[in-house]
Amino acid sequence: MLPNRKQIHLKDFDYTDTNVVYFLTICTYGKNSYFKKQKFAKIIADDLNYRSRVAHEVKLYAHCLMPDHVHVLLKLNEGYGKSIQNWVAAFKRYTARVLSMMYGVKPLWQSNFYEHIVRKEESLKTITEYIANNPVRKNMVKQWVEYQFSKINYDAFDTLH
Repeated sequence: MLPNRKQIHLKDFDYTDTNVVYFLTICTYGKNSYFKKQKFAKIIADDLNYRSRVAHEVKLYAHCLMPDHVHVLLKLNEGYGKSIQNWVAAFKRYTARVLSMMYGVKPLWQSNFYEHIVRKEESLKTITEYIANNPVRKNMVKQWVEYQFSKINYDAFDTLH
């Protein structure tokens, strides 16, 4: 018999709700520092932007790629019609396939991800600053704007709901 795994998602929560903002942390497999390589990080960042700006699956407020994980602050768009778990699975599946085919990276991601449901609009600013300043806290840059893979989409905040 397998040991009980820690429940990391809320029971009975509607993860398809398009009014919910999620703060996601998705870690690489074995905490490997894949995203130290700029070409790997660019593939991930480009896919996040594609899913937001072209496919219109999500409204992307902020994201930051650290060497071994990615932080994302987003909301599912109306019409996406699937859960945040489905969205993360599709994102991970596509990016893992690209990095595997192009560079032989496998596995890329840990099987789970962590989400925090943002409950108050005023905490969006705090979480956004936390995400953007991650490379500053890790002494990678002096200011977050110097880090190529730390982004805030200010336009998303203009249309919060």
